[in-house]
Amino acid sequence: MAAVAVTEATTPTCHLYFAKDERELIVDLRREFGTWERIASLNEQTIRDFVADHSLTTRNDHNEADILLALLEDVAELKYTDGVTLRDFSKLQYTLYHEALEGLSGIGEAEAWWLLLTAFDKPVWPADPLIDSLLCAFGLLTPTEAESNCYRHKLLESEITDRLLPVLHRALAGHAWTGAVDKCGDDCDLKQFLLSHRLRVQQKDNTGLTAIDLFAGAGGLSCGLAHSDFDIQWAIDCNEHATATYRLNHPEIPHQNVVCEDIREIDAADQIRETVEEPDLVVGGPPCQSLSVAGYRSRLASDDEYSVLEDDRTSLYEEYLQIIQDLQPRALVMENVEGIMTEVGDTDVRVIERVLERFDDIAATSEFGYKLQYQLVDLSTLGLPQSRNRVILIGIREDVIGDDTHIGSLFEELGKNEMEDRTIRQALAGLPKLLRGEGGRAVAGKQPGRPGEYVRENDLLGDTHIAFNHRAREHPMEKDQLLFDQAMDPGDTGWDVKYKKEQAYADLIEYDVGTEDNPRFKDKYRMLEWDEPAPTVVAHLAKDANSFVLPDYYKYALNDETRADKRRNRGITPREAARLQSFPDDWIFLGPFTSWFRQIGNAVPPMVGRQLGDLLSPILETDHRSSMQSADNLPKPAISDD
Repeated sequence: MAAVAVTEATTPTCHLYFAKDERELIVDLRREFGTWERIASLNEQTIRDFVADHSLTTRNDHNEADILLALLEDVAELKYTDGVTLRDFSKLQYTLYHEALEGLSGIGEAEAWWLLLTAFDKPVWPADPLIDSLLCAFGLLTPTEAESNCYRHKLLESEITDRLLPVLHRALAGHAWTGAVDKCGDDCDLKQFLLSHRLRVQQKDNTGLTAIDLFAGAGGLSCGLAHSDFDIQWAIDCNEHATATYRLNHPEIPHQNVVCEDIREIDAADQIRETVEEPDLVVGGPPCQSLSVAGYRSRLASDDEYSVLEDDRTSLYEEYLQIIQDLQPRALVMENVEGIMTEVGDTDVRVIERVLERFDDIAATSEFGYKLQYQLVDLSTLGLPQSRNRVILIGIREDVIGDDTHIGSLFEELGKNEMEDRTIRQALAGLPKLLRGEGGRAVAGKQPGRPGEYVRENDLLGDTHIAFNHRAREHPMEKDQLLFDQAMDPGDTGWDVKYKKEQAYADLIEYDVGTEDNPRFKDKYRMLEWDEPAPTVVAHLAKDANSFVLPDYYKYALNDETRADKRRNRGITPREAARLQSFPDDWIFLGPFTSWFRQIGNAVPPMVGRQLGDLLSPILETDHRSSMQSADNLPKPAISDD
């Protein structure tokens, strides 16, 4: 309270959290003279001399010594206490607390409410216009409520009492102070969370090419397309955490246009038409777990009667194709695992062939058909720092693409300018180097230094100085710690530990890695190499990260034994996985920790979406300019349903 009293009266309330000099003055005063009773017994000049020698500059007519002396007298006369301490301050009603504090020297109305919150731990919300404006930006207060003179603690207490109120208020105060409250620019770390920011973004005119994202997940494809100036207007996914992530990171899309539903249970085409009659581009990656090698292998091992063709997820591509037929977009992109090209079991069926047959039906029954091309692409050839093989199918409506244009040439352009393999070290540059169990939803600060080409070209630093979703697993099992710290070197797998390392470590591998001559399931444990690309980032990271063990950066990347620490041998964090997937650092994943990994592993890397967007834009722009949408099809004004 003394530190608040000697702070300038014109200081906004939220600045009180950062009144470091004033707090140091009071701490040093107590350290020098002891209790407040002892300080009150000092002669006036001793206190004045101490304050003058403390190097706290007197500003204008604000004299800290005068205020401190007056405060000691006021507290001594306060009827609720005995002497010059507040140890015996009675349990009063909030209004009586406030009145008593407001009557003390240096304590104003707003400061009194702030002290009730911070010094006395009362669940009140102090009257602070800056933070009220921020609450309005969040949508917790209406503009009318924010502009009124009533105190907010009665209005908001029931809403936020159980949310660690002082901690929450300090965080909001810090943002209100440093971020100019509601006026968040592109470098504001908190802008995605502000309703006011979303509405401002939605009110901007956007005349770019329109796109729809089906099976959107956390928004990897959309993120890349947005960087190519596509206007994403509608998206759908059935996972609530992925949908929440998508909404947060796409403030330009109204809340109701990001749908969390099973696409099989709604009329998606009708909903899309309410937003855009004829989209320029429809993209999507129908869920592919049933066709993935790992998923198929797992089910065959546990269920002799399992059939991929009878798995509901195998036929989800049909929902995608039905929307293509209904909407007839100018172009389409479909991404899937390589299993879509291979024979399903011994059925002699390849899903890609069924997809192409369906396009023949579309051409026969619709106004337009599509020129199609698909290819298995190693995404590392596009500059992604991981080995990731995916089938990409591109289709362009026949009336859009000229007869002299061969759609296959688009694949020749993908990755054309990429000259070298990207490495884990390049991908993770600048992220805080965590020990096991460190980090969390947000980690402040990034390591200095000029970002590498991969980070720069894909704008991965984003507009934030915070590493979101950067939490390292604790790895509490002693067996895992022995494997990471003693048995494994970069590049090693469980099979290497079993057959190539000291025999003492062989017993730590308790699963089947095959024989020395016939390895199998080698990668359940795997230590990565800093100067190599990563293996495929997978959703299985949600269960454990033992196949993605990152070795200590200082020992294995910098060869600096003085800074080495075995506790940095640990599984990658979600933020590190996101970097390997080319998500920018300001792309924030919502939901529980395990969900972050699932969203990231299932995503299409944004850099793939950007490169595809860059290839398709010139083709679609030509047709787009010749057939501009009518005013009825322009984006609707932003509304406050978010």
